[in-house]
Parts: sequence; structure tokens; C-alpha cells
Amino acid sequence: VGLVRERGDRGGATGLEMGKLAKDVAWCDKELSRPMEVLSSALLRCGRRTKRLGLELGAAIAPFSSQYRLCRYEQMAFGDRRTALKKKMEARTKADGRAAKLMINQTSMKHMGRYGTLERMETEAAMMDEFATEAAREAEEVAMRLQNEVARIGALRVNEWDSSMKVIASGMKEACAENAAIWESALEAFKREFPDLTVPMAQHATIVDGTNNIVS
Repeated sequence: VGLVRERGDRGGATGLEMGKLAKDVAWCDKELSRPMEVLSSALLRCGRRTKRLGLELGAAIAPFSSQYRLCRYEQMAFGDRRTALKKKMEARTKADGRAAKLMINQTSMKHMGRYGTLERMETEAAMMDEFATEAAREAEEVAMRLQNEVARIGALRVNEWDSSMKVIASGMKEACAENAAIWESALEAFKREFPDLTVPMAQHATIVDGTNNIVS
């Protein structure tokens, strides 16, 4: 888009300079200034149309730009998911460790009559299991939110990007057709001003494709 705008600006600036040159030359040679005026007019019109195309493309790619800026927040959301999974794994590991320790020492604690210590270990194991369950629930909630948001953004991108690409293609096609008409009009003006001038036609290069077919 920046290149399109720059091309329009430079075309317009060149047209203005050509117009000034045509006025300066007209003082001494009116006939010589005529082709410069035709070229100046074509450059100005083409530059204005190209600048307008740049504005249209800038508006059309807005959804792409906004989604690009959202990528940072998407990365943060996946980072939250990784943090939640890490917390869940650590909590479950601690809970399993406490449960295994309780299972190993439960019988011996009863035989030794250390019911207070056994009760404390049971309480700690239950608390750790509760923390692990809460961490798993939080991780599941983060996963659901992330999944729903990814689906929403994906559907939004499909709709917006499809519409934007259609606008871009239509705008470029229209601009190319109008620019072609501008230069064809300039060529006709040259022919009217200089009917004896022979304008060489563009020659098509002959290309042999991979299937040995000749393409003009």
C-alpha cells in the first residue's frame, strides 16, 4: 500500500514538473510544448487515480492490520493456558505425593498410636487434593475460553478477510482499467497532434513454457 501511494505521489509530482516545463517551453516553441502538456495531463490523472487506489487499499486492509495487532494478545492467551497447565500439573504432583505418603505411613501410624499425626497428614492430603482439583478446574476454564475465542476470531477472520480481498481485487482491477484508459487517451491525443508520427506497437515476447507450447 505504501508503494502504491508513493507511486501516485511521484507520478503527480512528475506531472506537475512536466506541466511547468511545458509552460516554459511554450514561450519559445508552442508546438514542442504540446506533447509535454499531453504527458503532464496523463501523469497528473494517473497519479491522482493511483493515490486514490492507495487510500482504497489502506481502508481495505484494515481488518488485516487489526488482526495483526491482536496477535500479541493471542500469544498472551496461550501463555495463560501454559501457566494454568503448569499449575495444574504441579498441584496434582504434590497432591499425589501427599496421598502416597499417607498410604505408606497410615498403618504404622495406627499401630504406634500416633493418631494426631495421622489426622494432620490426612488433612494435608485432603487440602492438597482440593487445591489440585481447583487448579484443574481453572485450567479447564482457561481452555474453554481460549477455544471459544479462537473459534470466534477464526470465523471473523474468514468473513472479514474474504470481503477485504474482494474489495482489494475489485479496486485494483478498476484502477488498472482506468489508468490504461488514461494512457490510451494520451496516445490518441499524441496521434491527433502529430498525425504523421509513427508510434511503435508493443511487441509480445515469444515464450516457450514447460510443455513446449509457444505462448505470445
